[in-house]
Amino acid sequence: MYFQHPELLYALFLLIIPLIIHLFRLRKFQKEEFTNVKFLKKVIQETRKSSKLKKLLILITRLLLLSCLILAFAQPFIPASEKALIETMRLVYLDNSFSMQATSGETNIFRKSINQLLENLEPGNSYGFITNDEEFFNYSVPELKKELQNLDLTSEVLEFKNLQLKAKNYFKKHPGAKHELILVSDFQKNLNIPDEILEDEMDLYFINPGDNDLTNISIDTAYISKSDPQNIQLDLRISANQPWKNPVTVSVYNNEKLLGRKMTEPIGKSSAELRFLLQNGKIDKGKIQIEDSGLPYDNRLYFSINPKQAVKVVVVSPNNETFLDRIYTNPEFSISNYGPSQIDYNQLSEANLIVLNELENIPGSLINNISTRKQNGASLIIIPATNAEDYGTLLNTIGFTNFTGKSDSEKLITEIKFEHPLMAGVFEKRTGNFDYPKVKTSFVQMRGNPILQFQDKSGFLLQLDNTYLFTAPLNSENSNFINSPLIVPVFYQIGLRSLKNNQLYYQTNVENVIDLPLQVGADQVVHMMNNDLNLIPRQQNFDSYVQINTSQMDIEAGNYIVKQEKSSEEVSLSFNYDRKESDLTFLQTNTLKNVQVYSSVSDFFSKTNATLEITLLWKWFVIFAMVFLAIEMLLIKFFK
Repeated sequence: MYFQHPELLYALFLLIIPLIIHLFRLRKFQKEEFTNVKFLKKVIQETRKSSKLKKLLILITRLLLLSCLILAFAQPFIPASEKALIETMRLVYLDNSFSMQATSGETNIFRKSINQLLENLEPGNSYGFITNDEEFFNYSVPELKKELQNLDLTSEVLEFKNLQLKAKNYFKKHPGAKHELILVSDFQKNLNIPDEILEDEMDLYFINPGDNDLTNISIDTAYISKSDPQNIQLDLRISANQPWKNPVTVSVYNNEKLLGRKMTEPIGKSSAELRFLLQNGKIDKGKIQIEDSGLPYDNRLYFSINPKQAVKVVVVSPNNETFLDRIYTNPEFSISNYGPSQIDYNQLSEANLIVLNELENIPGSLINNISTRKQNGASLIIIPATNAEDYGTLLNTIGFTNFTGKSDSEKLITEIKFEHPLMAGVFEKRTGNFDYPKVKTSFVQMRGNPILQFQDKSGFLLQLDNTYLFTAPLNSENSNFINSPLIVPVFYQIGLRSLKNNQLYYQTNVENVIDLPLQVGADQVVHMMNNDLNLIPRQQNFDSYVQINTSQMDIEAGNYIVKQEKSSEEVSLSFNYDRKESDLTFLQTNTLKNVQVYSSVSDFFSKTNATLEITLLWKWFVIFAMVFLAIEMLLIKFFK
C-alpha cells in the first residue's frame, strides 16, 4: 500500500496522548461512612470492573477512529503495477495519410481510430499528438478531442526517423516521466521503419487497425502521347496492388461532359494501358475516373489542356524571305522578318524564338535586347555569316566563346546525337547511313552540347541552355543543309520547345514553377481559383508572361483557373495528389523487436491502462471511521 500524502502519517504518533491519559488517570474518591458495608463492597467491585471494560473499549474505538481518519487524509492506494507509480507522458502519432481510407466495417480505419481515441482519452492523463501535417502539444483532453474531430486526411507522409526526432524533442521537456510513443497507422513501407528499432529513451507501441489485405486499383499517370491540329491521343496507366479479375470502367470527362469511356482488361500486379482519342481543343476541367472500392483518393485524376498559342518567331536577316517561312507556318507559328536596320524591338521583346540569320554586323542594342529576352525565357538561333569576326561580343554575352578558328575545307555532317532532347521522338529508328549534308566554310566553337556533328567530331549544331548555334552559314552557296531531310525536324523542334506549354497536371505539396501566358500589370496579381477556394501564389511578372511558384501552398487536388480578378484572360491548371500512398505494401509489425503491437486503439488502452490503474482506499477508511464512531456512541449509551 502507498500513500499520496505520507507526511500525514506522523499524526499517528499523537495517538499516544489518549493512551497516556487512560493509563495515568488521576482521580480523587470521597469517602462515605456506612453502617453496613458488606453490600456496598460488592457493588463497588462490580461497578469498577464494568467501568474499566467500558473505558477500554471506548479508548480502542477512539484510537481506531482517529487512525482511520489519519489514514484517509493520507490517501492510501494500491497500484496495479510498478508503472502506476511513475508519471507517464504519452505521445500519440495518428497517421492521416490517404492509405488510412481503407474501410473497416461501416467506416474507414482513420475515423475508426479517432472514435476509439475519443472514447479512451482520460482527462487526468497527459497526451501529445502528432499527425503527418499537424502537432498538438500542451492541450487539455477536451481541447484534444475537439481537434481530433476536425482532423482530415492529407497527402503528406511523415517518415519514422522524423517522428522519432519530434518525439525526443517533446519528451525532453518531461525528463522525470516515463515516455511512451504510440503509433496508430497501417504501417506502409514508405514510413521507412527499420526492422530492429534501437530505442532506449521511450517505449514504443504500434497500433495497426487495418487488415492490410485491401485490393486497390488506381489511376497511376496520364500523358499526351501524340497531338495534331485535330486530335489528342491521351494515354493512361491503371495500376493495381494485386491481381484483379474483373474489368474496370474508365471514364474521361470535361466538367460533367463525358468525352470517352472504356473497360480495361483484368489487371495484373503491374499495370494496364488505355488510350483515348480526344478532339484537340480546350479541356479546362478534365477528369479521369474509375470505379473501385479501394482507396477513394486515387480513383480520380484531374487534367487540363489549354488552347495552344502560336510560337512567336522573329527572324533578323539581310533577306526578307528565308527558308524559315516554309517551316514556321500558321497556326502553330507566327513569324516576323526584319532587316538588321529595321528591327521592331517591341515585337522582339515578345518573341518566343529569335533567329539571327547570317548577320555580318550585330549592333550593341540588338545584343542587349537579345540578352534581356533570353533571361525571360526566349530561345535563340544563331546562323553565322561567312564573315563572322564581329560575333565575339554576342557569343560571349550568351555564354559561348568566340570562334577559335575558321575552316575553308569541305566537311560532311555525319553524326546525329539521337539521345539529345531535341532529337527525341523525331526518328522512328536510328540510322547512320543517309545522304550527308555538307558545308564549305565553317567555324570552330569549343563550348556547347553537340546535336549535329561533322565527320571530324567537331560541332555543326551546338546547344547551350536555350541558345542554338550553327557553326557554318546555311545559304545555298556554302551548304546544302537546307535541302536535307534534317532541316525541318531540327528547326521545327527548336520552335516547339521555345514555348513552354503547361503540363497536363501538376503534383500537390511540391514546388512547381509554372510560366503562364498572361500579361499582368506591375501592381496586379493573379489568383488560383477552384470553386470557393481562392489562392494567391508567389509570382513574378515578365514582359509576356507571369511565372508562379506553388511551394508552401496548401493545394487540394482539382482543376483551377488562374487569372486576374477583373480580366477575361485565364489559364487552366490541374493538380493531383502523389500516388505513392496507392502502393499498399505494408511492414510486418509482428516481426519487429523492442515494440509492442496491438490491433486497435481500444485494445491498447484497455490493456495498458490496466497496468496503470490505482485502487484508492481513502473512502474505505472514512467508512471504517464512521463505523468506529457509531460503535463508540453505542458503547457510551448502552454499555453499563
